[in-house]
Amino acid sequence: MALNPTEMWDTHIHCFNPEKYPFKATRTYTPGPAPLEALLQNCKAKRINLVQASVENGYQGLVAHLRRIHAEHPHILARGTICMDEDWQNLTDQEFDFFHSVGIRSCRIHGFFGTREKSMSNVEQQIRQFASSYPAQKFGWSLSAQLPLAVWASLKTLIQQDPGVSSLTIIADHNGCATPADIGSVELDAFVSMLQPERFYVKVSALYRRSPQSIHEMQPIISQFATLAPQCLLWGSDWPHVDSSNRALDPPSPADIDTKRVDDVPAELCYSEYDNWSQIMNCNVSPHGTAKSD
Repeated sequence: MALNPTEMWDTHIHCFNPEKYPFKATRTYTPGPAPLEALLQNCKAKRINLVQASVENGYQGLVAHLRRIHAEHPHILARGTICMDEDWQNLTDQEFDFFHSVGIRSCRIHGFFGTREKSMSNVEQQIRQFASSYPAQKFGWSLSAQLPLAVWASLKTLIQQDPGVSSLTIIADHNGCATPADIGSVELDAFVSMLQPERFYVKVSALYRRSPQSIHEMQPIISQFATLAPQCLLWGSDWPHVDSSNRALDPPSPADIDTKRVDDVPAELCYSEYDNWSQIMNCNVSPHGTAKSD
């Protein structure tokens, strides 16, 4: 595949500076530092989306990284995704206006992964809450989530038929959490049937999480996505390839980080179409908030 870094999107990147922006004391795992300088050295794309991880304590780090990119690296188009955490309901319209001005275009809910377990009703409530929120209504922010495949399948009626949710653009992170064991399953077929341009997308990313032995065992799943919904695939490197199994409060040592995951990135790119993110991230809106058709 011939890649054009100035046109492609990397839709799922994390940036960690725990010395300046500490992690949550209640985090479920601890990643190693992943500073902005290292991100820019390793990233293949010039259009990137920074995602706030569940372990990050607030929005300050993500906002600071976006502002630095805009100021110091204007050749990079940077957007951001913030978490719908416990502080969400306290945010004002003015704060959302500010977030939008620095390039945030999406919100992420955490249910079943990365935080305490949540019921289906909790997840449905969060989706409805976001659908009626100020940034969704005014700016058309998208909603992303990492949810088990069976949960996505169970949300099909809500996503496709609920009048309050029908205007949302929704992104299923990390392959919809499908694994090789799901090939041919009712849940996978239901998930794929939900994919629809401008409504429901799936990120091809972190294949190593779903198939630790070999990412190539995921090929039938990605092929199913690409065959039945080719315009609904996004790609994310998942840099810095965090090992969320590290439950300690101390970060992993460099020797414990699996460098093979970095080598998987070119193979993952062969599976996905990377141009679709442009319409979701509203590329016609400058990172400083000057809207052309927002």
